Amino acid sequence: MSQNPTRSLGFMLGTAVVLGLAPLLPAAETGPADPLFSRHVVPLFSRLGCNAGSCHGAVKGQNGFRLSLFGAEPSADHERLLRDAGGRRLNPNEPEASLLLLKAAGQIAHQGGKRLDVGGPEYRLIRDWIAAGAKLDQVGKSFVTKLSATPALQTVKQGESYPLKVTAVFADGSTEDVTALCSFEPANKELARIHPSGLVEALAVGDTALVARYRSEPTVAMLVSPRAGAEPFPDVQPVNFIDKHVLDKLRRLNIHPAELCDDVTFLRRVSLDVTGALPAPEEIRAFLADAAQDKRQKKIEELLARPGYAALWATKFCDILRPVGFEAKLGFSEPAETRRFYEWLRARFQENTPYDQLAERILLATSREGRSEQDWAAEVKAMAEENARKSADLTAYSGRQTLDLYWQRSNAAGVKGALQVSHAFLGLRLECAQCHRHPHDVWQQDDLLSFANFFMRVPAGGEKSSSPAMTKEADNLGKEIKDLKDEAKKLADQAKDKSLPKDEAAKLQAESKNLAEKAVALEGAAKRMKGTEIHTGGKAAFASVTSTLGKQDSKQFRMLGDTKPQTVPADQDPRLPIVAWLKQPENPFFARAVVNRVWAHYFGRGIIDPPDQLSPLNPASHPELLAELCADFVKHGHDLKHLHRAILASRTYQQSAKTNATNRHETTNYASFYLRRLPAELLVDAVNHATGGSETYPPELHLPAGAKALEVAGSTGGEKGKATLQYAFHIFGRPQRSPEVQCDCERDTKPTMAQTLYLANHPAVQQKIASPQGRVAQLIKDVPEDGKRIDEMFLWALSRLPTDDERQTCGKYLKESPSPQRGLEDLLWGLLNTREFLLNH
Repeated sequence: MSQNPTRSLGFMLGTAVVLGLAPLLPAAETGPADPLFSRHVVPLFSRLGCNAGSCHGAVKGQNGFRLSLFGAEPSADHERLLRDAGGRRLNPNEPEASLLLLKAAGQIAHQGGKRLDVGGPEYRLIRDWIAAGAKLDQVGKSFVTKLSATPALQTVKQGESYPLKVTAVFADGSTEDVTALCSFEPANKELARIHPSGLVEALAVGDTALVARYRSEPTVAMLVSPRAGAEPFPDVQPVNFIDKHVLDKLRRLNIHPAELCDDVTFLRRVSLDVTGALPAPEEIRAFLADAAQDKRQKKIEELLARPGYAALWATKFCDILRPVGFEAKLGFSEPAETRRFYEWLRARFQENTPYDQLAERILLATSREGRSEQDWAAEVKAMAEENARKSADLTAYSGRQTLDLYWQRSNAAGVKGALQVSHAFLGLRLECAQCHRHPHDVWQQDDLLSFANFFMRVPAGGEKSSSPAMTKEADNLGKEIKDLKDEAKKLADQAKDKSLPKDEAAKLQAESKNLAEKAVALEGAAKRMKGTEIHTGGKAAFASVTSTLGKQDSKQFRMLGDTKPQTVPADQDPRLPIVAWLKQPENPFFARAVVNRVWAHYFGRGIIDPPDQLSPLNPASHPELLAELCADFVKHGHDLKHLHRAILASRTYQQSAKTNATNRHETTNYASFYLRRLPAELLVDAVNHATGGSETYPPELHLPAGAKALEVAGSTGGEKGKATLQYAFHIFGRPQRSPEVQCDCERDTKPTMAQTLYLANHPAVQQKIASPQGRVAQLIKDVPEDGKRIDEMFLWALSRLPTDDERQTCGKYLKESPSPQRGLEDLLWGLLNTREFLLNH
């Protein structure tokens, strides 16, 4: 055992023993009369931290002794205790001489230090079990069928305490108070402290989850500690059910909500959040002049219909689905395939495809989609020709019903594919379960492997997966490829003729290069025809992983969270039952995952946060709200725009970021609008909007002239030195979308000094401000008066008019500047370097 177990992510409950070594039972009690190994001894190991990941529960154990993480495998633990160290760990003839007790009581050297007192209740429990023969009980009877903590919700004042009781119901029908055998930890340690005995103390105003773990099973209770104060709660009326839930909780906490934001703040906020773009001055003026009571709702509808909505959500889903890993050796062009992936998603969001259908069209994708080999061969050839032309208009793929490119990525199938599907569509992080029980969640290896079996028949990248007919189609390209290469060589040789004028020689060289590139592209098409078809007839296989713990496999098909396996006929696509399961209204993850992510987009945090960690150890801040949002989403046919409308129309979304005395320190219950830094793409586009600038792109990115940063499909890794926005993307946290990173946190939203220096000093920003074709130059040309120039500059940069003081100060500065150009450049630079510009507020 280690001396100081490490806490991780706030949920590693096995280490809660560092809070103290208080006895788990009052001294007068003796604990269970006949302690059972799986029901009492193993949970005690968990409570003392012995089987935590930082101690003997580590993958390789500690100092030659290993226990299963959090006691997930009692039988294996008993075997190790009985056999390891020559059997000296247990001594039924003289229990007190057992190595297990001597080390734990600090009677002999123990790296983990003293964990229990001689004669104390923990000591007596283990001693009595050893004295009774150190037997392994029938583990199945002690399987926990239900674990609950009471009170499930407790409201107490700051500084007050109350006891938490944990009750387990076992497979044999018995019920037992297991509080003394649990480890405890609050989700937010600033709000609560839990004594090892289960006594909870409220430390500050707010609410937090209290997580108790009995052996490897978790349960959660909630603590609410309201603010002291007798001020009446303001008379705030909910706009919809979202507000009702949020306001009800704020009343319980005695925290007052912020006022509504003004119209100009709402317009800037909703424009950025829905379309990724700032409103133009004429749109701002028109919105402020509109006296209609429903103008905000009308603006929401208008923005949801704009192309920017689909572009923004295609970008967000590329973050989630990670379109990378298209291998050149298989005939793919990564920039082109990434662009096609993005455009396919954008088209679906533009159509407002129901989310369950969107998931189905991704997860059940095939290459031919029921078409003939010849039709698919023609599609592959057309895409190759687009690649050779470096076309910005990749139309050959856009008409497809399904996204087979999702499965064309490397590691898209098998265990790796199961990890990606569970993260993207279920909001679950299962990476740790590849090797052992997840230390911060409920998932075990068998859960992951049994789920991965549904994806084992999808042909993996590089696997020969096409039919003989497709191989023939590929071979038919051979003559065309040879003719192209011959013609390219012929033109290249002609271009070497020194008697030719330079322009004619250059023309021949260009034609030769184009033909050679087309030949290379068609060679790629031939490779794809021979070996990259995604179909339903993959060979039967079962999932396995190999780690330092050995090889583990599963030969059953089982959904995550289910206890019963499913039967999948050999001739059936195993992905079919996955999609059917996802579409069930009672699915515990599918709707919750996307609803929670959409909510997080608008508020900067999920109702379950992080938004991709839907775990019982990570409860929702507003569980009833999340449940109603999901039910409403499913009831309306998984309509994403309906979900957006409900959130955007709520008072909760439309309230001000200006706090009051009661909510100044509140960060989880939506008492005000939480400030958010603009994402990388939106920040770049906002700079271009304010300065009148634009980006340049190399042709291999397949982007049209004038495209926005939001429309860049691929990761920035391959753009270094080619696209002017690469550095901005990097420092403002645009993700690389690595398939090895299953975490929404790869998009980094944290502020850094490099971001401040970029806006203040980077040559690209300076050049856009001073450009002869930029905003400043245009205003000097078109607007003769300084006052109107100042108004326009504020509208373009901050989406509002200046205050009287701002207008006066700026006017004085312009008059004192050496030239109108220099003065307006300085003004624009100053506006770009305000928090108001950098944040969505």
